[in-house]
Amino acid sequence: MTRLDRALGAALAVAAMAGLVWASSAPMTAHGSPDALLRLAWSARPERIETCRQQSDEELARLPQHMRQAVVCEGTTAAYRLEVRYNGAIIGERVVRGGGLRQDRRLYVFEEFSLPAGEAVIAVRFERLDSGTPAVAAIENHPEATRPEREANQQQRGEAVPPRSSIEQRLRFSTRKVVLVTYDPERRALVAVQDAPRAAR
Repeated sequence: MTRLDRALGAALAVAAMAGLVWASSAPMTAHGSPDALLRLAWSARPERIETCRQQSDEELARLPQHMRQAVVCEGTTAAYRLEVRYNGAIIGERVVRGGGLRQDRRLYVFEEFSLPAGEAVIAVRFERLDSGTPAVAAIENHPEATRPEREANQQQRGEAVPPRSSIEQRLRFSTRKVVLVTYDPERRALVAVQDAPRAAR
């Protein structure tokens, strides 16, 4: 390696270091837009839509003792329609399904909308599309359902998102601030949170 090669290598190293120092201390504007942000973010368990029937004595006799259930159900998890309105106009709409290959895991909602600062009426609707009977209702209404089956379904009902959830509220949007609409599992309802933290993107 010649002296010229060494000099060029040293110069490049110094230039790279200087660039790194400048980049680490340079001011950066993550959100240059003066708009406010409406964020929809929540996770919930979808309802299971099932058709339940009572097993006959002959069917139960063919099963091992530990597998015998008076009521058996078949079905799928529900899909939901999400609709977002800003002062009456639809600004977002899509179908939300549970995760996983069979779409039977928790569903996730994450949507963001840039909106001008000021007051506006925001309406968010989250409604089940399927018209079948929820599994919890099918079990509860079945006369042959056992107590453990009813208790298990009561727990599932508490965890599952309701068939209809909506919020319509006049909200104030401030420049570069976030208004969050999320699902409160304790209230089992959609709620709005003003001035939520703005996550880096």
